[in-house]
Amino acid sequence: MELTEIERLKKQVEQLKSTINLLNKNLKESESLKSNFISNIMNEVYNPFSSILSMSENIIDLKGENINKAPDLARIIYREAAQLDFHLQNIFSAATIEAGLETIEKTNFNLNEILTSLHKKFALDINNKNLNINTNITEKDDFTVYSDKQKLCLILTNLFSNSIKHSPENGQIEFYITQEGEILKIKVNDQGDGIPLEKSKEIFDRFKRLDNTINSVSGGYGLGLSIVNAYLEILDGEIEINNGEGTSIELRIPLVDSNSVDTDEDLFSNEELF
Repeated sequence: MELTEIERLKKQVEQLKSTINLLNKNLKESESLKSNFISNIMNEVYNPFSSILSMSENIIDLKGENINKAPDLARIIYREAAQLDFHLQNIFSAATIEAGLETIEKTNFNLNEILTSLHKKFALDINNKNLNINTNITEKDDFTVYSDKQKLCLILTNLFSNSIKHSPENGQIEFYITQEGEILKIKVNDQGDGIPLEKSKEIFDRFKRLDNTINSVSGGYGLGLSIVNAYLEILDGEIEINNGEGTSIELRIPLVDSNSVDTDEDLFSNEELF
């Protein structure tokens, strides 16, 4: 009987050791995730903020015949400020998503306005790499949709930024948006190196990054695709990534015609209320 009791206690001790080891492992992973998230934030904010300070100092120091350099420096400051604003939007969105505070606010809006804004925001980056942007939408097209404008805008911005960032010089980016029935389809093709197959799931984790160097030139994959994936889940959308000669990302987002949405007046008739 004593031997049986001893064996039982030994078994409990082994189970306890196993549980403690698992807890230690989870704690280490948790600390690693926090460290990666902080690295993400530092990388996304540090580079543009540092450039803004540096360029501003250069403008202040301009004198005499060098004053004509001011417009070029101002354009760089504008680009870096736009990048900083974009990265801060990602960071705030990541925090809001993690806190479970994201809500859906749908309105009618024109996608052309977003695309025109994206071309202006990334104009210097596009020109610096001499990229050719092909799109099926022109400024004259009226592409009005009923969805969450803020979320869709950040989704498109991240896709656009990611393609530019990972495209080679003189490369080509295809940015197509179509609507089939109540499904909005967004397809982005670039000629970059593609996303490693073994890392295809990690890019959707906002606490991880494929490039752990804080001040890397390319910036890794950052928070961008994790924000895209999280917003797609909120909007009941889907994402598909294919690697071939570059990377192809296709999104499918369900839309609802605003005219078919019930208003408060439609919910109850006078007879039902009284």
